Amino acid sequence: MMEEEYVSELKKRWPGSYESVGPTKETMDLTFEALKKFPESEKLWIIRGDLLQLVNDADGTELNEIEKCYRKAMAINPQSVEANDELGHFLDLVMGKPRKAKQYFEKARRLKKHNNPRMDLPLL
Repeated sequence: MMEEEYVSELKKRWPGSYESVGPTKETMDLTFEALKKFPESEKLWIIRGDLLQLVNDADGTELNEIEKCYRKAMAINPQSVEANDELGHFLDLVMGKPRKAKQYFEKARRLKKHNNPRMDLPLL
């Protein structure tokens, strides 16, 4: 499979709602397989971090592994709006660190504005 095929397949397997069963072992194994083939894929690291947040804590998921996924995506692409935004949400909502999260939200906002300078134009 190519990188985009992994991304597409993982999106198809995404749990339907927060109340539904988390990602299956097969889905998580697929993220390992994808990252073995494409270790420099910003998108796959973000997807893995997102999916890890949905895994039941009883499964032994370590919270620092989730943060590592987003930081790896940011190391691959320091201009990643999505990685900064996702890390901000994780730090705020899961880790209860809104002050630390704020710096990532602000960086994501700056990057988004930089990538789309027309955002500041007034609406006519």
